[in-house]
Amino acid sequence: MMFSVTTGGASGHTYNFTRHPNGTTDIDVVVVREGKNVKGRMLGLVLRTIGRSVLEKAFANSVKAVEARTGAVQR
Repeated sequence: MMFSVTTGGASGHTYNFTRHPNGTTDIDVVVVREGKNVKGRMLGLVLRTIGRSVLEKAFANSVKAVEARTGAVQR
């Protein structure tokens, strides 16, 4: 995978789930990409700017698909 070649040891994902009494769950995602070379730093810049909205939309669509399959409450 491209990220393993271009990102350093501090890179990763953190997911925080907060359940609510009404049956919904908030999901907070933190993505850290630490470039270990010029290519990795450039990739990080692209992901922070252009890629952010694309990745957020893709994640939201994934969550909606899981909710639809499990019959979860839609917001």
